[in-house]
Amino acid sequence: MANKTGRINPVMSQPCGACGPTPYLSGRQPSGLLWAVKFHTAEPMKAFPQLLSIMSECQTSPAYHYKGCFRSSERHCLFKVTLSGEGIFQVGRKKHRLPAGHGFLCEINDPATSYYYPEDGRGTWEFLYLTFIGPTATSMTREFVRRYGPVFQLPLDIGFIPEIMTWQRHDRQDVRITPPDGARTVAGLFAALAQSKVGADQCDAGFILAQETQRLIRGHFGQFCNVKSLAAQQGVSREHLSRIFKKQTGQTLRQHLLRQKMIEACRLLKETRLNQKEIAAKTGYNVPAHFTRAFTRIMRLTPRHFRAVGTIPIQ
Repeated sequence: MANKTGRINPVMSQPCGACGPTPYLSGRQPSGLLWAVKFHTAEPMKAFPQLLSIMSECQTSPAYHYKGCFRSSERHCLFKVTLSGEGIFQVGRKKHRLPAGHGFLCEINDPATSYYYPEDGRGTWEFLYLTFIGPTATSMTREFVRRYGPVFQLPLDIGFIPEIMTWQRHDRQDVRITPPDGARTVAGLFAALAQSKVGADQCDAGFILAQETQRLIRGHFGQFCNVKSLAAQQGVSREHLSRIFKKQTGQTLRQHLLRQKMIEACRLLKETRLNQKEIAAKTGYNVPAHFTRAFTRIMRLTPRHFRAVGTIPIQ
């Protein structure tokens, strides 16, 4: 925010005591910018996403149509959410209608994407958007779109959106922030997007299958220490279980099982007097030498040496 000398003063990215947002528009209103805040990051850091702007607009004409293929010189990322009315976000040939509370995340120069006022639109499309830039911002955006898809639903009355709307009190101002301030706002956005998907995923069959698999491994490791037994217990194929587990957790089921085997082996080495052959059998190894090689490769200690000096790793 500029002071009397024209210099820009720092403002934290989580304002408090802000006046409430104006009501969302209804009916057909003149198109244009409603309010805008631009951010200047002091001494930006590559490791932190850099917040560029928070703005709100309303549009009423099909002439409002942006295509990523014509924005190759731009490098920022964008999240746009509908406050009232409806817009369209398109990826390839797939169109996503964006009623109130629905938004999209993308790289602005992605040639497969476009967003626009619907050809059959009747009212005003009012929306709020954030732009941010940097290698970390791009990586976060790509990972989220790859994992969750580009379209999200956020509540308009609680949480991230009302917090961001308080920035309108700085309308038409340039605000100077530190790298952590900007990163905090961008992280808040991604946290809200992730939470919106986690709530939906908890009712998803894939989420439930992955959770049950982890429960079986934790509670009945000796009985379910391989993919075949886990799949049979849950009435699915090994291929299906492995595919769903990787999608839900980000690691393969074999990797997860191997880690659990090593943790169990560590526990048995430290807390019991069982020999290596007995521990190998309890962790699913029919050949003790195979267990010894696997344990040594992963734990960087032989079972004998670990029993003497090792520490059981955290789950």
